[in-house]
Amino acid sequence: MSKILDVRAMAPKDRHSTIFETFRNLEPGGSFVLVNDHEPKPLLYQFQAEHDGEFDWWTLEQGPQVWRVSIVKRAEKWHNRTVTDYLQTDHRRLDAIMEEFQRALKEDRWDEASSGFNEFVLGLRRHIRVEEEILFPVFEEKTGMTDAGPTFVMKMEHKEINELLDRILSSTGKHDFNAASEATGILIGILTDHNMKEEHILYPESDAFITDPERAQIIKKAQAA
Repeated sequence: MSKILDVRAMAPKDRHSTIFETFRNLEPGGSFVLVNDHEPKPLLYQFQAEHDGEFDWWTLEQGPQVWRVSIVKRAEKWHNRTVTDYLQTDHRRLDAIMEEFQRALKEDRWDEASSGFNEFVLGLRRHIRVEEEILFPVFEEKTGMTDAGPTFVMKMEHKEINELLDRILSSTGKHDFNAASEATGILIGILTDHNMKEEHILYPESDAFITDPERAQIIKKAQAA
């Protein structure tokens, strides 16, 4: 269980120092959840400037009153991190959220199921946005593959995934176990195949085509997405 650091009651001048002290005190691989009353983009940019390659930043809740971000101290520093590693790490994070959602669903813990799935939807849609708006344009420019290439296939599957997310959100909100379970099973089947194609084909090919500086910029933009 990650530590919760709620800075909303702190004086603004004390917030960043407390957050960075908390990060420095983490064991490698450790994490904490930052709770804030505004979007912490300036904080992210400071992390990128001072701790490049040392952290992961995952948005869990995005306003309008509360923002929650999971900040992870990476087990190993990696200043030339690959796109494959970054996006694959996000896949594994989302898989863990999905597993917890399924447990909550089976045990009729509807409030936890709903909040967990909202977190999953925010994370997966952010992941899709990173791919379609940041990574795919670079891939298509480098390869010349657009209408018939792998990114075209991924975009088509993204549409199907988004439709299923809406179905599960609706059925979970109605406490409809059968509908939620059925749609979740379909989604997991699609994501399993989809993620495998990305991790074994699209991401490694992207890493092969782009330069180290381009890769670093893609990851920084992705963290801020």
